[in-house]
Amino acid sequence: MASATPDQAIVRVHARALDGMQKEAVAQCGPGGDSWRLVCDEGPWLNGTDLAPFPLAFFAAGLASSWLSEFMAEAKERLIPVTRLELRQDNFYSMEGSALLGTMSAGVDPVRLRFLVVGDAAAEEFQDIGDIAVNDRSPATAALQDDLESLFAIRANGEDLPDPDVLAASLMAATDPVESMGDCLPGSDGSFADDIIRKDDATDAAAGADAVGLKSEQKRTVHVATRARVRPDGLIEMSVQCMQPAGSRFIMLGDAARERGGQCRAPDPLTYLSCGVAFCYMTQIGRYAGIVKQKLRDYRIVQDTAFSFGPEHAPAAAQVETVVCLDTDEPAEASRKLVQMAEQTCYVHGAYRSPTEIVLEVAGSDSE
Repeated sequence: MASATPDQAIVRVHARALDGMQKEAVAQCGPGGDSWRLVCDEGPWLNGTDLAPFPLAFFAAGLASSWLSEFMAEAKERLIPVTRLELRQDNFYSMEGSALLGTMSAGVDPVRLRFLVVGDAAAEEFQDIGDIAVNDRSPATAALQDDLESLFAIRANGEDLPDPDVLAASLMAATDPVESMGDCLPGSDGSFADDIIRKDDATDAAAGADAVGLKSEQKRTVHVATRARVRPDGLIEMSVQCMQPAGSRFIMLGDAARERGGQCRAPDPLTYLSCGVAFCYMTQIGRYAGIVKQKLRDYRIVQDTAFSFGPEHAPAAAQVETVVCLDTDEPAEASRKLVQMAEQTCYVHGAYRSPTEIVLEVAGSDSE
């Protein structure tokens, strides 16, 4: 992994496919930095078992925890006590086109945010804090609003395929996840929060939904709702649910990044964001291969995402770089098509490559 500057965080994710639509990832922030092992699943819309959060839940959790932690950091710098802080966040995505014709593509609609805050300041100042937190402090916002085209390389059956994309040499030299992920062991210092990720409610609608995501022709909208709050212990608690198509609700805990005073009791925003990219992309690999009936025995990725907090509140995000490792009986051109279509239909890569509007509202009031 490349070395980061003092103001930069590089998150490397090793991810692999498990049974069905389940995936597993190990994310590490910088060489020797904190590591988290996370798993995801899909709901019934993709014939998943619904045992773990869906990929867009991780991305939504990264956005929400970044914006909440930056709000608290800005308020702290202004010496303004905040006694209550909540966030209502709604993300909207679209999928349209034909997988068989190669026209299927993912899109991203404006994100809607509403902060609810109580503290020792006027509503106008809380509005300004919210604006600064979202627009001038958060690397998550940079990932949404910058025009970032992702880079890919393909390793098929252990051999690198020639490709015009240029990746960092450190990423090309990365170990295949099948060789490295078994070495990650749980920490033992007792500093982790309890129930970092848990399923809170399985809706009746989720149980009766059909596998709409596996159809070769698509024209639909996905709505992910996140309700988050800063707890008294400083952890960020997020309730994330897919509303359309209807799915189960998951509770996910986050901690601020160490650069923002976090204590690594739960995954930080950039870990959630990076795993959201990896999980969503891997879902599209498996989905597309299934629709076009490619002979894909296994697939894994190594992914680097880079973010900058920056001096003077100048955050940034870099393009996503990914090595896709395939075990396949298909020719090289089919593998290239698979990687291309997975990116084209990935909601999160779509968010990276297309600037996304953020509609922000802050409802603030003095402490009672």
